[in-house]
Amino acid sequence: MTLQVIVASCASTKSREEQGVVAKLWHNTNSHYNGYFNAREIMDESLLALNEQHTDNYNQRLEMFPFLAVDNTGTVASELDRAIEKVAVVVKKHPFSNWTDDSYLLVGQAQLLKQDYEGAERTLDFAMKEFRPRPERSKRKKGSEAEGEEDEFESGREVEVSETQSRRDRIKAQREAQRERQRTIRQRQKERKAEQKAREKARKELIRARKKGIRLPSRNTPADTTALAGLENEPEETPEEAVELEEGPIGMISIFGNRSAADAGSGEYGSKPDSYLVKHRPAYQEIRLWLAWTLIKRDDYDRAQMILQDLRNDRGTFADVRRKAMAVQAYLYLEQDRLDEAIPFLESAAEVAEERNERARYYYIAGQLNQELSHPAAAVADFEQVVAAKPAYVLELGARISMAQNAYLSGGGSPGEALSQLERMTKEEKNLEYESQILYSMAGIALRSGDDAAGGEYLRRALNSPYSGPDTRVEAYRLLGDMAYEERDYLSAKQYYDSTLQSMPETDLRFAATSGRRDQLGNAAMQLQSIQRNDSLLRIATLPEAERRSWAEERFALSRATNSAALYSTPATRGSIPVTNAAASVSNSAFWGYNSQTIRRGRRDFERRWGDRSLEDNWRRSTRTNGNLFADEGDAGALVAGGMDAALVTEDEISRILADVPIDPEAQTATRAELAEAYFTLGREYRDRVEDNEYAIQAFETLDERFPDSPHEPESWYYLYLLHTDDGATGKATEYARRLQEKYPDSKFARLANDPNYAREMMDEAAGRMRDYERAYRAFEERDFAAAQSLIDSGTREIAADHPLRARYDLLSAMVAGKLEGRAAYIAGLQQVVADHENSPEQTRAREILRLLGESGARIPGQATAGQAVTAPFQDSPNEIHYMLIVFNNQEAKLNELKVELEDFNQKYNKLDRLRSTPIYIGRDNEIPMLVMRRFNNAMDAMTYYRNATEHRDEFLNGTEEGYTILPVSQSNYREILKARAIAGYDRWFEANYL
Repeated sequence: MTLQVIVASCASTKSREEQGVVAKLWHNTNSHYNGYFNAREIMDESLLALNEQHTDNYNQRLEMFPFLAVDNTGTVASELDRAIEKVAVVVKKHPFSNWTDDSYLLVGQAQLLKQDYEGAERTLDFAMKEFRPRPERSKRKKGSEAEGEEDEFESGREVEVSETQSRRDRIKAQREAQRERQRTIRQRQKERKAEQKAREKARKELIRARKKGIRLPSRNTPADTTALAGLENEPEETPEEAVELEEGPIGMISIFGNRSAADAGSGEYGSKPDSYLVKHRPAYQEIRLWLAWTLIKRDDYDRAQMILQDLRNDRGTFADVRRKAMAVQAYLYLEQDRLDEAIPFLESAAEVAEERNERARYYYIAGQLNQELSHPAAAVADFEQVVAAKPAYVLELGARISMAQNAYLSGGGSPGEALSQLERMTKEEKNLEYESQILYSMAGIALRSGDDAAGGEYLRRALNSPYSGPDTRVEAYRLLGDMAYEERDYLSAKQYYDSTLQSMPETDLRFAATSGRRDQLGNAAMQLQSIQRNDSLLRIATLPEAERRSWAEERFALSRATNSAALYSTPATRGSIPVTNAAASVSNSAFWGYNSQTIRRGRRDFERRWGDRSLEDNWRRSTRTNGNLFADEGDAGALVAGGMDAALVTEDEISRILADVPIDPEAQTATRAELAEAYFTLGREYRDRVEDNEYAIQAFETLDERFPDSPHEPESWYYLYLLHTDDGATGKATEYARRLQEKYPDSKFARLANDPNYAREMMDEAAGRMRDYERAYRAFEERDFAAAQSLIDSGTREIAADHPLRARYDLLSAMVAGKLEGRAAYIAGLQQVVADHENSPEQTRAREILRLLGESGARIPGQATAGQAVTAPFQDSPNEIHYMLIVFNNQEAKLNELKVELEDFNQKYNKLDRLRSTPIYIGRDNEIPMLVMRRFNNAMDAMTYYRNATEHRDEFLNGTEEGYTILPVSQSNYREILKARAIAGYDRWFEANYL
């Protein structure tokens, strides 16, 4: 043995087979209980943090793995990087330990949690090839033969060692082995004491229960093992091995957790169940499993399917890996929207799950899928399994609600019975905090049964509940908006969609569609509000003065009565009105008065106990004296019969309330003109954007009837001609064409309605004018400014002041003037565009350029000339390498100090990305300070950093008070910025193309 050690120590390199028993023990102990153990703990903490960050929405399909559904993983990115660093040390210092493959697996898992799917695929793919098991072969060394061990994986790497280092390693390994034996002995003693203490406690509990006549259940009752029927060829467990299911955290799925001791010895097909109780189990199968999961996130479904199918069908697959593979297979089908195929695997994964919440979650999702596929009987069966699993109460409650929803659809009752059952649930004390969720489910039952009125009422009750959460508000408001839209109540629909978007995160897949619907109705809703307001003002104006005064007093009393409620109302109760009050600025305060949910809950609790009581003194007293008992007649404190203190309504208040009422004829004429404008715009919105021809016809006909001879009459008649033509009402269309010809024979609308060739001539004329403008703009781009000015002069002579091209010509003329005459002429021309072209894109562009030139209070760093601001040739290049620009407003910003703060932020959130920043100055006089951070692989990586920096603005640059702008930029666009020596224009281009 001495000779063997000497020969081994004299060798320049050592392979895995040449490591001695003590060296192997030392390497395995250090790699497992130092680096890998600490990294695993960090992983578990990060996983719990992600699960807490995710909130389940029981009104939608649950996520199978909540920790992967988090939008921003930046909160745990630094911790996951720390875990990766620890196992990297394990791989470097102990390359041939038994935990090297587990370390690579942990790196892949950490990258998956960080949503770095490409990196995870590379890591796991390498690990799968590196640690692939090799066929069994004869022992190559006498030492190995004596030990009777076989290699679990094959690796071609070797490590260089010296004779001195080898001797030190042996001595250190012997000491570590001795320490490990002592730790093991102490641990076993500690465990024996704990077991003895637990037995003694159980014995005392049993004695106390017997004295009270209570029979406690046996603690050795074996669990039902029939749940393992979903695993073909699974080794049967003995009664001693069967244990009751763990509950497990509700959001954390055990598929991502550590292998437990039971898992390590659960056996494999073709082997004894205890084959890895002592020997370390290789991670190769789990590496393949996680590679399949990563491939799913990378949309490589075919390769993932091959791996999962192989893991499920191979008799050598470990039992716990097979269980996990079932869940991942279901996840694969869900990602492909193959719901029918996902259900059996979800149910099979639930049958063999080892935690109650995990089992319940899988069954719950299977029930939701059956509900989506209109299989109510199967859905009820799945939700019954959720309840039978005895999970956390929120899961059980969701299952019971879903069972009530699906029971009558499967023939197990009526909608009325289901609603009664859910109504009883709302009155149970334990369900108070879930009241809004139950009411929303009741709305679904009512709407499905055709009772829209009851459904809408249940939705409003859900919104008014003090326990209404953001998820319920989003669903309820959106559903109310859809109902109002279908009923063509466009004003209410727009307000409901406004409220929906206040609660809906921008990452929601429905955000764009909801925002588009809201914008589609925006102008029409504004006109409807204008019509309602002006009609009311005109009606009040026609009342006698005494009645107007009485109305003002009633309005004042109503405003006083509702003032307190209005102060405490929230976006959830105020519809589409944006809330900007003092409470918004103290949202982080712990004072109860700033918490609207606390106030609503208190009001609800009060009503539950005391009922709907009016706001008055002495409300507790069963026999109350009259409040006027001690008030003398004529006192200021005496109340009038209506309960209103008339003395409080001053003349100033009445005048203020009646200020907008058009009493004199001139004001009434102006109000009628506003009404005519609103009806005309409403009809145009109904036709062009809402696409409701019937309501458009009604709006134009109302305009025609109530406001004859209005300035919009010829155009409204032409719209009516078009609308009736589209609807096939030829007679009515002909009537409006005739009226146009008789009353407005020289108008373009009369010619359009009666001369088929006129429209073609107008189109040709418009095309010719557009070509003239394009020639002028092309001359400007070619820097032939004199020719551009000549073309502008000739083009503007032939078009009217209100022509759409006039604003474009004026803006181009200002740009040419800036080139020919200098900055003053440029600014004057831009200011003229702003004054002449209200609410036009050209006005917006001119204002932006003026701001960039420093002609307004707000200024963006990086002034530029007009040509640079407008014509900078930025390109959409998402696949290029990207940089991050941090542009500072203050010319005296201390870039070196800010660079240190930036690197601290990157060390926390992007430690492994090796980002480097450089301070530079740009601008005509190098007056704009900027940090350039390199580099990101593509636009996606750059935008991930951008969003993380925006969300952690209080940590970015250590919360500096310096004003700054963050701009991701591609390499080619960065060259254009350097060429122009200006940022101006890129910020607007970035918002349009990236955000």
